[in-house]
Amino acid sequence: MQSARLDSIPEHEQRSPTGKFHSFSRNVSVALGAIRNAGTWAGSHPFDFQIRRIPPGAAVCPFHVHFAQWEAFLIRAGTATIRAGDETFSARAGDVFVHPPGEAHQLINSGRDDLEVFIFADNPPLDACYYPDSNKWGLRPPGRIFRIEDAHYFDGEDNLPAGAPPHAIAVAPPLPPVSPFAERIRNIEAIAWEEWRSPKGKFHGRSKELSIALGAKRNAPTGLGGHPFDLELGQLAPGECGCPFHSHAAQWEMLVFLAGTATVRAGTDTRVFGAGEVVIHPPREPHGFTNTGDSALVYLLVADNPPVDYWHYPDSNKWGVREPRMFFRPQPVEYYEDEE
Repeated sequence: MQSARLDSIPEHEQRSPTGKFHSFSRNVSVALGAIRNAGTWAGSHPFDFQIRRIPPGAAVCPFHVHFAQWEAFLIRAGTATIRAGDETFSARAGDVFVHPPGEAHQLINSGRDDLEVFIFADNPPLDACYYPDSNKWGLRPPGRIFRIEDAHYFDGEDNLPAGAPPHAIAVAPPLPPVSPFAERIRNIEAIAWEEWRSPKGKFHGRSKELSIALGAKRNAPTGLGGHPFDLELGQLAPGECGCPFHSHAAQWEMLVFLAGTATVRAGTDTRVFGAGEVVIHPPREPHGFTNTGDSALVYLLVADNPPVDYWHYPDSNKWGVREPRMFFRPQPVEYYEDEE
């Protein structure tokens, strides 16, 4: 079971020469074993989780747009100004919002106190950034910042005669249209709790589906209307367990405990966690948790959205699939049975 305590993760200061861009970052995913700026394609995690503390008057980074990466923000303390495209918005503690690829954005501390924010991003294999304020570009990899100077496609490859016509190259399709930012920012307090309960009440809890409230389609990858990660605020009363002990074939899950006490079972390991601790469950690791404290357990659940997933329930020897949603116990059969 991979876990970390948030306040034990060292802060790394990031500051531009004049301090216009200034923040202190705790890279939670790296503390949980992830490789910086790498996804599952490189043996890392499918999403990146950072906690940023921004001094008054400073911005996290320059105004920029990603062409592949998604970013979601949850403001934990302070007040902020958000630049999103051509608009400017005010934000406060409890606001959650998401920036899809194609939307230029920037977060600025416009208050008198430090701004603290949770930042979640997916980890695409390739990404490019454009900085509208300075007309710069960036590529990751190879990690270069530059300005574009027009060149002929065959420049440096062939001897070009004077006045050679431009070479037509295949044009990539445009990015899908971005919905208005006002539809992708909500305050947690305004999102309704959804309650679930098993028939006899053994599994019971409530949640606020943050990503759904921000416009994501439930249980769908990005190409089908979803976000690359799913955010959910959950709450369990003392003694409650949210769901049966289970493992995912493809999905990753991360739990950030915000209040209360949880007993987490993962594989053959059982441990107690409290507020300010985080645990991550990779695919194939059976896991479950129960509120074993005497007050409400509040947690943030972060999961990726793999196109296909199925589940195993070791305690009952059941399996489940998402689409079509069904649960079953497999019966061994011969591969060619009823085929010939």
